[in-house]
Amino acid sequence: MRFSKNIEKISVSKTAEIADLALSLKEKGHQVINMASGELSFKPALMVRKEACRVINKGETLYTQIAGKIELRKLISKKLKEDLNIEYRTNEIIVSNGGKQVIFNALQSTINKGDEVIIISPYWVSYPEIIKICGGKPKVLYAKREEGFSIDTEKLEKLITSKTKWLILNSPNNPTGIVYSIENLKKVVSVLIKYPNIWILSDDIYEKINFSLEGNTNIVSLEKKLKERSLIVNGFSKGYSMTGWRLGYGAGPKALIDAMTKIQSQSTSAANTIAQNAAIKALQLDKAYFDAIKTSLVKRREIVISALYELQGFDFNFSQGAFYLFPSIKHFLGKRLKGKKVILDDTSFCLQLLSLKQVALVPGSSFGSKNSIRISYALNEKDLRLGCKRIKEFCEKLVS
Repeated sequence: MRFSKNIEKISVSKTAEIADLALSLKEKGHQVINMASGELSFKPALMVRKEACRVINKGETLYTQIAGKIELRKLISKKLKEDLNIEYRTNEIIVSNGGKQVIFNALQSTINKGDEVIIISPYWVSYPEIIKICGGKPKVLYAKREEGFSIDTEKLEKLITSKTKWLILNSPNNPTGIVYSIENLKKVVSVLIKYPNIWILSDDIYEKINFSLEGNTNIVSLEKKLKERSLIVNGFSKGYSMTGWRLGYGAGPKALIDAMTKIQSQSTSAANTIAQNAAIKALQLDKAYFDAIKTSLVKRREIVISALYELQGFDFNFSQGAFYLFPSIKHFLGKRLKGKKVILDDTSFCLQLLSLKQVALVPGSSFGSKNSIRISYALNEKDLRLGCKRIKEFCEKLVS
C-alpha cells in the first residue's frame, strides 16, 4: 500500500517514543521511574468514580447529542462564567474525546492548504503535527528562557502574514510550567486587535493547576472583543486526574462550534457517555478539592527543585503551573560516562539516562526547544525522590 504524502510530514511523538522505551524496560523487569508522565498520580474524585459505576450498572450508556449532553454543557457554561466571567450558551460549546480532538476539530474546520498557525516555542508536541495534518503550516515564535518564556509581541507581529489563520496560546504551559502574566497577555491583545482575521485558540487544559499570584485568566477574559474569534479549549484530563477518560470541551462562536460538530459527527460522533456523566459530577467538585491537589504538587515541585539546586549545572525557570520543570542541560553537553557515548544533545541525554538509570524524561527538542529536558513532578513523592537520586548519580559521573 502507498501511504499519503500527509503521513510523511508528521513526526513520531518523542513522548510516545520515550514511553515505549520505558515500557520495554519495565517488561524486562527494570524499575522505571517515569518522570516523562503527563498525568497526575491521583485517582479521580470518589464521587466521579461512583457516578461512572452507577451509569454503567444502570445501563445509561446510549449515544448523547454529538456536541455533548445538554446538562454537561450547561455546567461548562456555568464554570466559564464563574471562573473567567465569559458567557457562553450551550450551542457555543462542544464536548469531545479529549482536548486534542477539540483542537483537531477546530483546525480541520477552518484551515485551508497553506494557512499559517503561530505557535509559541516551547510548545506542546502535538500542535505542529495537528496543524500539518490539517494542511496548515506551523510558524514558530521562539520564546527565550532568559525572558521567562514570555511572548515577545514585536516578534509576534513580524510573524503575522496574510495567511495567518490562528494563534495558539497555552497557559499554564506545557512543557515550561510558566503562566503568562496579565501584562504580557495585554500586550498580545494590543497586537491581535489590529488583525481582525486572526483566530485565537486558548488552550487552558492546566488551568486548575496554577500556582501564580495572578490566578486564572486568559486572553478572552481580558478582552471580550476577541470572543467572537476565539476558541477556549479545556478538559478533564489534567486537573481532574481523568486522562484515560478522554473528555475535553471547546467554547467559541456558534458558527465555529457548528462546523466542529459537523466534523465530529463524521469521525467519533459523541464523546464517551460514561465519561460525560462522570464529568457532570467532576464539575461539582469544590475549591478545597483542587487546593489539596495543588498543595501536594507544591511539595512535589520542591523535591525536584531542591535536587536540581543541589546538583548544579541545570538552568531552569520557576514552575508557576501545570506539573513540569523545563531545565537547560547545556552544562552537560560534550560530557560522557566512562566507556559510553558523548552526550551530544537533549535526546542522547534522555536516552542514556533511561538506559543506564531507568529514569524517563522528555527531550526539549520535542517541544521545539533543543538542549532542554522536561521533568514531570506528577508522580508520588517516593518515586520522585528515587528519580531525582538516580538523575544525580547519572550527572555526577559525567566527565568531559
